[in-house]
Amino acid sequence: MKKILIVDDDEAILDVVKHLFISHGFNVQTHSTGLNVQEVVMNYNPSLILLDINLPGKSGTQICKELKQKLSIPIILFSAHANKRKAVEESNADDFIEKPFEINHLINTVSSHLNLVLAVF
Repeated sequence: MKKILIVDDDEAILDVVKHLFISHGFNVQTHSTGLNVQEVVMNYNPSLILLDINLPGKSGTQICKELKQKLSIPIILFSAHANKRKAVEESNADDFIEKPFEINHLINTVSSHLNLVLAVF
């Protein structure tokens, strides 16, 4: 079973995205700050990370950059307040999804990075 780690400080987004991916057969863990993300990743060993940029404690771009130096799993940044190109270049992220996002776009983007075909609503 593919595992997704979702890191976002907005509890409503965490809840919606978590349930969306659980309904598509994923194992999902959430984290709500920029602190201790590396430890969560090492303990959970996700197949993919959805990572907000604006987090309390440490920015998602910095977290992504640090993780990409150690790991080769896909990391998708998602944010409402960021320059897409700059964020991806600075962090070495695999992709970027702008908030608010369409559910089908989110599912398709995650699926493509995991080389999966999932049914969309």
